[in-house]
Amino acid sequence: MSTRRMDDTGLDRIAQFARQEIGPYLAAHPEDRYPLPLVRQLAQLGAFGAAVPTQYGGGDWSRRDLALIGYELGRGWQPLAALVGTHLKLCRQVTQHGTPRQRERWLDAMARGESVFARAYHEQGIGHPSQLGTRATRRGRAAVLNGRKSWVTNARNADRVLAIARGDNATMGVLVDPARPGVTVGPELPRPGLLGVSLAEITFDDYEFDPEEDVLGGWGHDLTASLLAHDVTSYTARAVGSADAVLEHAVRFVRDGLAHRPADVQGAIRLRTGELAAKVAVMRTVWRALLDPRPPEDGTSPGAPNPPMTSAVAKVFCTTTLLDVLREAAALCGGAGYAAADHALGRHYRDALALPIIGAPNDVLLSRIGEHELGADRSSGPVPDPYPDR
Repeated sequence: MSTRRMDDTGLDRIAQFARQEIGPYLAAHPEDRYPLPLVRQLAQLGAFGAAVPTQYGGGDWSRRDLALIGYELGRGWQPLAALVGTHLKLCRQVTQHGTPRQRERWLDAMARGESVFARAYHEQGIGHPSQLGTRATRRGRAAVLNGRKSWVTNARNADRVLAIARGDNATMGVLVDPARPGVTVGPELPRPGLLGVSLAEITFDDYEFDPEEDVLGGWGHDLTASLLAHDVTSYTARAVGSADAVLEHAVRFVRDGLAHRPADVQGAIRLRTGELAAKVAVMRTVWRALLDPRPPEDGTSPGAPNPPMTSAVAKVFCTTTLLDVLREAAALCGGAGYAAADHALGRHYRDALALPIIGAPNDVLLSRIGEHELGADRSSGPVPDPYPDR
């Protein structure tokens, strides 16, 4: 885990970028176009190297600062948060699992944003890495990759794709050059939101690769434990960022027109605004508890339940509550907010629909949280996080 505290200036620059550059860009460009100018700006700001150790040209930023990147980009535009979040996840995997040669070869370019990575992992209906249908097979000195992957973020614009496949008795990561023969990126998947950054299937048909140089950690290196870690902290950050932006939008809209409404209507509007603000405040509290878990205050009974906030609980709560926040904000703003020229509220709403089902789906998290609770013995103290990705 990164522990280096990013300097406030660097974080301020990313926040300034997200709050001042994204809106004007979206006003001037189609939402479904790949935002190359924004990607280049983020690279210059160091966002793509945030999870890379300093010895490889990265910033080695702290867990808190990585979450703040997700917050600021989620506040601005969820597809950018998804693109950067996926890349940072791959930076961590190359750092943790790559051979010394692979780290030297890739991390510097990844940190500068010159090589932006995507990950081809999910297969429809498959819930465990050991069940994946995509296969990596040795053929003499070479190896081939065969299979199909669903829902690959940045499939069309990635410089490299880490394809997760079964080979021998391990779940391996194959570093794929999508421009070479044997790789087919399918058409864009129709969807209501998360536009701009590509989402498509990728098919591998006898894609040939070097079994040592192109397998993360070398042939036979198993990624199963890493894949099952379910690092869902970033989705909480993105949800809270979106909620803050939506609350700010709704409050500004309501404040501008409140004085022109009848007195009895003003009272109802204040009540609904208060409900909206309260929900967003609780989302922020959950997020802060996740990032900075603290022991009980002095005077708390040692036997009192005090489990830390878990990444799974935070993700479920914040991504679900965000949908409530958006519905209430749309009702407050009415038609003039829903069909406004800047389309910010509608964009946040459409993008938020995906957050409960991406990463680790909320239904899966809830089922496993429930299983953990039912099997837990609380008499001996707090129950550990079932997803200890911190």
